[in-house]
Amino acid sequence: MERELNINTSMLSEREFINIKDLKETLGTSQNTIYRICDRKELNKYKFRGKNWFRTEEVISYLNSKGVLSSNDCVKMNLVDFYNK
Repeated sequence: MERELNINTSMLSEREFINIKDLKETLGTSQNTIYRICDRKELNKYKFRGKNWFRTEEVISYLNSKGVLSSNDCVKMNLVDFYNK
């Protein structure tokens, strides 16, 4: 799967929690991919009022641990590298 992953972190800096829809848009991935990351215990999800929420601080830590984030607001990276780390 060779395509670029565009990550826009501007939304992460604005809120303490982010919902699944916004996280999908931020990471440029599918909802299923996000849930697979949660199933691997790499990212925690929190249930509130019937919706899944993600703590932005944990999302940023996850992206840092994968070597995805830098000082730029938008980072491009190969999906193969992102999911295989």
